[in-house]
Amino acid sequence: MNSFQVQKIVFRDTQAELITHTLPAPQANQVLIRSKLSLISPGTERAALTRVWDDANFRTNPGYALAGEVISAGENAAGLQAGQRVISLVGHASMALASTDPWVTLPVPDAVRDDEAVFIPLASVALHALRRANLELGETLLVIGLGIIGQIAISLTRLHGARQIIAMDLSDQRLELASLRGADQTINPTHEDPVSRIMGLTAGEGAPVILDATGNTRMIPQTFKLASIGGRIVTVGIIDEQAELHFFKEFQQRELTLIAANQPRCPTTPTIRQPWTQQANRQYLLELMAAGKLPVRELITHRFLSSQAARAYEQVKDGSPEMLGCLLDWSDSE
Repeated sequence: MNSFQVQKIVFRDTQAELITHTLPAPQANQVLIRSKLSLISPGTERAALTRVWDDANFRTNPGYALAGEVISAGENAAGLQAGQRVISLVGHASMALASTDPWVTLPVPDAVRDDEAVFIPLASVALHALRRANLELGETLLVIGLGIIGQIAISLTRLHGARQIIAMDLSDQRLELASLRGADQTINPTHEDPVSRIMGLTAGEGAPVILDATGNTRMIPQTFKLASIGGRIVTVGIIDEQAELHFFKEFQQRELTLIAANQPRCPTTPTIRQPWTQQANRQYLLELMAAGKLPVRELITHRFLSSQAARAYEQVKDGSPEMLGCLLDWSDSE
């Protein structure tokens, strides 16, 4: 076939719609993937849907986590072939044309299920943020914001060693899940003063490393109060607003370091400064999943058929803390 009728999701105004469009056959360095599952990224896609982050390209191609099967491949397909299971950083659609670049499309090991593999793109965001933090053995990590990124960051830190992992969120349900994933201590700021609690847990020093995964501008000044002198604060997620900071007293005098983590800036070619590429991070995460060391299925809170996408995105817009992993099942589009 020279073309394929495909269903895909687009954002129009503040609504998600399922439309039909035509895809050509794959060209060189491309594969055509039949989708099985795609994962909604609640933070990023809520920001795009509500126009907090108004990116025109993303609004016409929302999503970046799709698990499926290659049904045809163009020339120079990097070893990918029909029948192979893959994870690809492409948008929500019943079929997708994807680059065969290894930082876009990776084979999925037999030991990894589709509803696990689909978390790889978001897991790589968490991993990149932790690499930016340069967390050392014996340091305490405070994770603020326990969505998918924060939860996976806790699991990865537990694997690689920390003196203690402290989890902070407004949702008791998310805090309970964080404890199951390896957090040593949990804090709900609606129930207690987070500054006093952090100081009590760190002998009055504060947290040496903070991962802020809230995507909330107002959290940045708060992190200054929670950090130790010389502490490192990593922000991850879309923060597309201005923040008012008392820079000298709370930041400069305390010699804090504020670090931005933006996973697409992770290199695709290794360098001396950054040997870990996007594809190397994702391959490592797949290996952890295959070995049973990185559980993610308990992060799935919602499942919708693709035909129910509009309803799924209404819940995404609501921003309920009960929603973590929201899967779209494309089996009804076959």
